[in-house]
Amino acid sequence: MKKFALVLSLAATIVSATATKGMAQAKAASGTPATGTPAAGKTTSTATVSNLSVQDMGSLRFKLAFENPLRQKTKIYLLDKENNVLFDEYTYGNTQYVRAFNLSNLTDGEYTFVVETGKEKLTKDFAITTKTLRGVSLASNN
Repeated sequence: MKKFALVLSLAATIVSATATKGMAQAKAASGTPATGTPAAGKTTSTATVSNLSVQDMGSLRFKLAFENPLRQKTKIYLLDKENNVLFDEYTYGNTQYVRAFNLSNLTDGEYTFVVETGKEKLTKDFAITTKTLRGVSLASNN
């Protein structure tokens, strides 16, 4: 008579990051709420930064890109949920910005890329989550 043992096996831990769609927005502090309409009593100015995108390249690598047609001084930074600055840099004189970020050293949580030019502030939120998959397989004992 053959005996069967039930063996639990832990599948690979999968770490993923998901950019939250539609989160690139002008902050209300700049006079333009997320809907794109002017706040009461505020005048809107021509957008200096446009087409902000964060692309998931896999393995917790992201590509941040935006256009800066007026070539203004721009501050780029990465915040955690508690608004701690994890990365910051300035760019000058470029009409386009593209940079890959390796975020594999970050723990699970919510993060935000911020692009700031003068009074304009655009944000892109994303989350890093770890998922553990478990499986069951039968192993035979002879």
